[in-house]
Amino acid sequence: MSADAAAAHISGILDDAARWCTELGERLRAAHDGTPALSTEDLSALWQPIFDRLDAEPAVLAGTGVILADDVLTDRAHWLEWWQHRPADTPRFLQVDHDPDSVGFYDYAAAPWFTAPRDTGAGVVVGPYVDFAGTDEYLVTLAVPVRSGDRFLGVAAADLRTGEFERALLARVGPLRPPTALINGANRVVASNTPLRLPGTLVTAGPLAADPGREMRAAAPLGGLPWRVVREPG
Repeated sequence: MSADAAAAHISGILDDAARWCTELGERLRAAHDGTPALSTEDLSALWQPIFDRLDAEPAVLAGTGVILADDVLTDRAHWLEWWQHRPADTPRFLQVDHDPDSVGFYDYAAAPWFTAPRDTGAGVVVGPYVDFAGTDEYLVTLAVPVRSGDRFLGVAAADLRTGEFERALLARVGPLRPPTALINGANRVVASNTPLRLPGTLVTAGPLAADPGREMRAAAPLGGLPWRVVREPG
């Protein structure tokens, strides 16, 4: 097995998640276009597809849903229709503080997984990061913009567990040797088969950086994203 095989498998995971987010965004757009006054009650039409998807991907998906732009809903100015899931459990709605005057206000409009799709019109993958607000797991968030004509409705997104990427590496390149890692567009480790490359660290950090001749090099790019699987030269 090889780093190329690991990259292909991980690309499949990401492509699958992107297709789901696109489908979920289309459902949000249909709900918006189907009523003159979209409300939180109308978002219940998304529940069953969300629950089905979470049940189908328990190892990969930690959560999914839609995050609305300001004043898209008639009854709430600020809203996440977000459901979390742990394997062998039932989906759980994520409760956050929607009051902008509160010290605990969840200002998602400033988050890169919201601002980048809004400003560029393209999907984005952000992370890895520890989700202290919800699962306490290492996650990456994939988000796509949702529009109705010229109006930005928000984003459809999914939180993916980085453990699934690590399993993909271990299954295809084995543990420890050769040291191999999945690197995001910011040159941070998403997953690896070695403790020398912990999730969230830069590829220039750690013992290997002391010897430029042993820096890790690209083995296989991931189509559609500035991610790559890299391997230390042997």
